[in-house]
Amino acid sequence: MKRPNPTFLKKAEGIRTFRKRRTLIIILVLVVITFAIVFVSSIASAQDQYRLMYPNLVGAATSTTTEYSAYQRPVHTTTESTTVETTTEATTIPHAVLAATPTPTPVPETAAASQNNYPDLFEEGPNFNFKAQGIQTATYQERAVYLDELKDKVEKYQKKHTDMRICFDFIALSSGERVGVDELDPVVPSGAISIPIAIVYYDSIAGVTGPLSETETYDGNYKGSKSSSYIADNYSYGKSFYMRTLLNYAIAKNDSIALNYVVTHMGGMESTIEEVNKISGYISYNDSVIYKDYRDKEYRAKGSISCYDMGNYFSYMYRTFINNPQINQRLLNDMAANEIESPLTAAFPQDTGILHVLGRNTDRGAYMECAILDYQEPIAVVIYVEAADSNAAGSAIATIGGYTKAFIDSCYE
Repeated sequence: MKRPNPTFLKKAEGIRTFRKRRTLIIILVLVVITFAIVFVSSIASAQDQYRLMYPNLVGAATSTTTEYSAYQRPVHTTTESTTVETTTEATTIPHAVLAATPTPTPVPETAAASQNNYPDLFEEGPNFNFKAQGIQTATYQERAVYLDELKDKVEKYQKKHTDMRICFDFIALSSGERVGVDELDPVVPSGAISIPIAIVYYDSIAGVTGPLSETETYDGNYKGSKSSSYIADNYSYGKSFYMRTLLNYAIAKNDSIALNYVVTHMGGMESTIEEVNKISGYISYNDSVIYKDYRDKEYRAKGSISCYDMGNYFSYMYRTFINNPQINQRLLNDMAANEIESPLTAAFPQDTGILHVLGRNTDRGAYMECAILDYQEPIAVVIYVEAADSNAAGSAIATIGGYTKAFIDSCYE
């Protein structure tokens, strides 16, 4: 007679115990709901009035939906400086948009004569540090079940939204635990390729600060997208930048021209990606790959990686930081200070550290959110969405982020 699998029995026993606890909790919840329903009914009629008075607050903290139809981004106050005057302007944006940054005010023609072409001193901000990890309450068997549930949720969402192409990778950075959905498929990282490039640059200088004071001069050769460059928007030809500034712009501002100068400084894209591939190169950024996009249109082009590769870059970065923070402390600082709004802010609490770069290629409808989240434990998520509408892509990223948060919460309840 075939003996029962002991691992299966342990897992089944854990699930049975969990269900008993859940039944008791449900009974207690029903009792509480009975007393609470009168209170809820009394304030329900005032909801519309509160919504008119506080449109940014009502529903923001009480929403329990598992799918984000249109996630909200906060109101930002932005300061624009020119050589003529300085103005402060507050702009309300109802929904987060993953399209390219709006076109700013052009640099005046007199800027070339008036700007100081010497490199500006870069001032380091506060160092990012991971907070103390929470105390896990779930057993390892329960956590394995919850992780399967996370994958199942993402797969169901993927099948429900056939008008999108979705790939996903999750890594528990402290344990190496991992799960993915189509994580080996080709994806377009766009600006997110700055993450592995910055990793190999900081590896190459091994924490020595001297190379960061080397300079590159902006010459107007747009090998990146001018529309997504802070440098092109704010400076004229002849301006010099320290390498530290260019690395910061490439990560924190998604500056394509700054990234191009970093790559040039490292010997060109070919040799840079060779170093990146030493960390992970399941799909090399330099190779031409054939794949079909969300419209079933076939592409054969360079410039693709996989979510699996990006997850490996995050794991490598985290291990390096834990063993020797000096090497990539600045990289983590820049990711924590990224100026592009993350869709994951809709899914995680406000005090969650989100270190990320959001790659965006609007021509292909490709959006790749690559983030390290300092939550109950340090985790990395790589969420890739191709869609015709940027708002739909943002909602998909936020929704899958919500599934990830629910997994972590279930392990720490």
